[in-house]
Amino acid sequence: MKTFFTALILGIFIGAMITAYYNDPESFKSALSLSDRESHQKGSSESPMKELNDKAAEPTEKVADDLKEGARSLLGNTREEREEIAEKGKEIIDSAKDAGIKAAISGRLKLDSSIDASDIEIEVSNGSVILSGNVSSRAEERKARDIALDTRYVKDVRSWLKIAP
Repeated sequence: MKTFFTALILGIFIGAMITAYYNDPESFKSALSLSDRESHQKGSSESPMKELNDKAAEPTEKVADDLKEGARSLLGNTREEREEIAEKGKEIIDSAKDAGIKAAISGRLKLDSSIDASDIEIEVSNGSVILSGNVSSRAEERKARDIALDTRYVKDVRSWLKIAP
């Protein structure tokens, strides 16, 4: 898929370069300038086809060099863009994992009848969980912490739960 998009972008770039080359007013001029025609009429020893080939070869080489430079810069830009997109993708995946962890802990706390989950706040950052709020007993605090620790993808749990009477 990456190869396809790279080839597509490269094809668009090459097409744009060729279109720009042919749309340039300079490219529509005759291959033989007026002075060349006069010298040819005076008895030039070279054939007109050789002159045409020489004149055509110069712009073709220039266009080929321009295309090569453009392709190199395009490939460099796509590498940078891929790295940027990969970093953004990692951030999105991490935040989605954190949201999933928070939802899993919250759901498990609500399912446990021995815990009042309405007073417990859950914060998740890179797999680290912070529990804060109020609980009614030490056993409820331990149970909430254990539920958070047993949740998949959780690295560590910090409990800032306060025991309120």
